[in-house]
Amino acid sequence: MARIRIIFQKTGWFTFLNHLELPVIFARSARRAGLSQEFTQGFSPHPRLSLGPPLAAGVTGLAEAADFWFLNWKGKDSAACWNAKLPDGLQILAYQEVEGVSLSKLATGAIYKLSGDSVTLGCDALAILEQEVQRTGELFASSLAGNWISLTIGGLEQCGAGNMVRTLIGAGIIAGWRDLRIVREMVGTYDRESGKVLPLVCPGSEII
Repeated sequence: MARIRIIFQKTGWFTFLNHLELPVIFARSARRAGLSQEFTQGFSPHPRLSLGPPLAAGVTGLAEAADFWFLNWKGKDSAACWNAKLPDGLQILAYQEVEGVSLSKLATGAIYKLSGDSVTLGCDALAILEQEVQRTGELFASSLAGNWISLTIGGLEQCGAGNMVRTLIGAGIIAGWRDLRIVREMVGTYDRESGKVLPLVCPGSEII
C-alpha cells in the first residue's frame, strides 16, 4: 500500500464544482486508470483519501493538495495514467509517496490573489480584507500591486474566499462574486522563520 500526495490544479468550469464532489471524480478517474484504492472499513466503505482545505466554488486553485491510498501504485506510470483520465479542468502537477503527519495538520497557510473584474481594488479594499482575515484567521502577509491584492493567510478552515467576498459586498466595494477574480495560488505549510508558504511535496518530487 502506498500513500500518495498529489498537487493538482482546479481551473476553468471545474472551479464551480463543489469541493465535496472531488473525491468521486478522482476515485472514478483512478479506477479508469487501472488503479486500486484502499477502502475504509465499516458499513459504508469508500476510497480512503484526504483532501486539503476546502476551496470555495468559483475560485481557481493552482496548487491544491490531496492524499490517496493505493494498493498497486507504480510511480510515474500510474500518475501519468491517472492524469490522462481526469476531466478537463483537473490536472495533477506533482506527486510524492509520503508518510507521517496528516495533510490537515500540514496545510497551515495559503496564498490568495483577488482582482476586480469590473471594479478596481485599491487600498480601501486591502484594508477591509486585512481586517476580515485577522478576524477569522491569521494574516501573515498582504500587498497591493496594480489591481491585484495578495493575501497570505492561516486558519484556513474559518478564513476563506467566501468571507472575503461577503466583506467586500458589505463595504459596498463590489456587488457580488461576478465582480471578482479569485485565485488560490498555493496551499502549504506556513514557515514563520522564512515568512513563506512551503509546498506540501518535497523538492525533487515527480512532476507530471
